[in-house]
Amino acid sequence: MRYIQVWVRGGAAIFIIYVACVARLGSSLFSFHPFLMSLAFTGLMTEAIFMFSKFGLADGKLHSAKITAHWIVISLTAAAHGLGFAAIYYNKELASKPHYVSWHGCIGLAASTLLWLQLSVGVFAKYPKLLKSIMHVKTVKANHGLFGMVTYTAGMVTISLGLCSIWFQSNTSQLIFYSALCLHILLMFIVCQKLIMKYAWVTS
Repeated sequence: MRYIQVWVRGGAAIFIIYVACVARLGSSLFSFHPFLMSLAFTGLMTEAIFMFSKFGLADGKLHSAKITAHWIVISLTAAAHGLGFAAIYYNKELASKPHYVSWHGCIGLAASTLLWLQLSVGVFAKYPKLLKSIMHVKTVKANHGLFGMVTYTAGMVTISLGLCSIWFQSNTSQLIFYSALCLHILLMFIVCQKLIMKYAWVTS
């Protein structure tokens, strides 16, 4: 499983570069949306979750260093997501198009909301003693991990629905489409398995 993690993370990097090329990054306001959202969810959030795993970016470092690295990468995730969200919002405003009329848009909004909620309550995971009077430290961290899993899953579903969009379908081949879809399903499976095995027993 560890070597699979390395391969899929490499695949995620290739996917992000591919999206940048397909979108012709910088050619239009819209071009920033697919790239930045892919960077946020497929790239940065994936790395933030794997930060505590073997082969993670902070492998071999102290746990405190891993937590700091996790926070830095999650902050970058938020920045990329915020810019990507702003790009598509203003692009639709300029084109006088309605917002959130597709499954991609609606679930994307849910994923965005979950992400910012997760970031907001993440401070309690970093400083769990703030809630020690009402919740055990391990429970705080477990809830943060499991809620992060839900957020990540919503992000992966959003990206997968984006792969089914007319824009992506008209700019890629079926082989690349199915490869990208399988990549995101595999990423979602690995992350869910990892976090459930690590935290589910704590909340039971």
